[in-house]
Amino acid sequence: MDSTIKLINGNSWADCSLVKLAIEYDKIEVIVTSDENNNEVKIICKDYIGFSYVGHWDESVIKDINVETKGSLIEASIQTIKQHYGEKPLPGGGTKNIIDKWYQLNIELIDGNKIKIACKEIEN
Repeated sequence: MDSTIKLINGNSWADCSLVKLAIEYDKIEVIVTSDENNNEVKIICKDYIGFSYVGHWDESVIKDINVETKGSLIEASIQTIKQHYGEKPLPGGGTKNIIDKWYQLNIELIDGNKIKIACKEIEN
């Protein structure tokens, strides 16, 4: 997974386009195409605990994509889970533990809107 994060953080995503967000029970798939050769790149966020995308209007062109190990959505997601399930909730979906290491995928569009996904694992 570290190589996937290095690939995401080291890539230039400018002028790529967001094609699809597919939300399932245990994962969110993000599909992006490059402007130059129209190749698709799939980013899979497994065992997600939060998703944020507010204010979508008319833009799908990407300014940047990056992954961080600390982020506002991770913190907000963990706090909400604790409010609903207690300080030490049982494993979510049988695989997620509140003390797991979490990642936040950030997708910034050229209009300034941001998509954030907090998850346990990122693959491509």
